[in-house]
Amino acid sequence: MKKLTLVLDNESEGIYTVQQGDTLDSLAIRFSSPKDLIVKDNFLSSDIEVGDRLYIKRYKKVYVVAVGDTPELVAKRLNLTVDELFRINKINYVYPYMQVVGYE
Repeated sequence: MKKLTLVLDNESEGIYTVQQGDTLDSLAIRFSSPKDLIVKDNFLSSDIEVGDRLYIKRYKKVYVVAVGDTPELVAKRLNLTVDELFRINKINYVYPYMQVVGYE
């Protein structure tokens, strides 16, 4: 089992050094942080490489947008306003199967 090197600034965020075998998908699952946000937070334009240092923010609630969900409905499920939903997730819209987060 490989050692995680997450240095936490507080309980919800930190810097992670990419290890052999890590992928954006595996990190998203491990740290409860949507892949899209890891990419955006780290200004990634391609895949990650061993040794890369990534800023990871953990979220307490991850929601997968369902077919028919509106921004208002998604925000309500996460106890957020639509503006908060968009700001936290760095988005302007939602679409089915998209992962969005909240702090609940």
